[in-house]
Amino acid sequence: MANEPSRITDNLLNVFNYCFVETVPYAFFKPNPERDIAVNLVDKEYHCPGCGKVTRVVYQKRPLTYYSKGKLAQERRIYDRLGKEFPFMGEIQAGKPFTNEAIGYCRDCAAKTILPSEEPGQRVANLALQLHGEDELVVAKARAAMEQALKDWLDRVEKPEDFLQYSLTDFNALRDFICAVMLEDTRAVSEVLAAYRTKIAGLEEEIRSLLTELPAVWHAYAARSTGVYESMNDKMYHEYTVAFPQPGTMPEDYYVYRSLEKSRVLMFLEQPRIETLEELLMEVGFHGEWIDLVNQRIQQLLPEA
Repeated sequence: MANEPSRITDNLLNVFNYCFVETVPYAFFKPNPERDIAVNLVDKEYHCPGCGKVTRVVYQKRPLTYYSKGKLAQERRIYDRLGKEFPFMGEIQAGKPFTNEAIGYCRDCAAKTILPSEEPGQRVANLALQLHGEDELVVAKARAAMEQALKDWLDRVEKPEDFLQYSLTDFNALRDFICAVMLEDTRAVSEVLAAYRTKIAGLEEEIRSLLTELPAVWHAYAARSTGVYESMNDKMYHEYTVAFPQPGTMPEDYYVYRSLEKSRVLMFLEQPRIETLEELLMEVGFHGEWIDLVNQRIQQLLPEA
């Protein structure tokens, strides 16, 4: 239980993004005027065709972002669909602020039209999103269970002198003490793990069954968060091509119609997932807030001055 970046869940997140969100790989890149166009990219707008909602995301400021000609042509088609005037090339070259436009269903509209779909291709995308959610939630649920175990133990302490036997003199001693308390009773965490394993087994089985009906590549709506980066090159991303939302951007999911690949979905399914209690505890790690809980309990037990 060390406070280190998780390994299994971080890898699952990266693979999920590669399959369903930002599908182009990182590559070394040098802008080429014959294929790359410098744009003063300032923001992005997501347009929901269901309710008309528009969400604007401001990008982190940078001098120029390079679009591939193919990606810029896609942008022109989206401008046309939205009835917006696409800037002339002379305006782009002169540095006119440029907005990256996207069309996708907001979460509320997707809940009515996309998520209930039984069409195999869309169903795979929906189930994969559920699986991703379970991968993320299991760590949060386990952390909550571990914190509750610590709180329950602290509630049973009746006087501050009861802490003296543990020699809580420094950070390492406090950390070891808290870990030992949590490991005294791991029933709740084990239940979280068992429920997770049962849930994902069902999701994986259904996804694999549906994949047998699908071609190597198909189109479906996949959720994209407004809080993630995006490459303006349709084949790669690099510091020259990638745009990042400003820090503090509140993420929303928009469901964007795009191509999906069976090989990538299988890659996501075949990634190692948390199987053992030890792995789950390692994924949760150690959190400084737990020390605050101990200190708060000691303060509660001290006699008032």
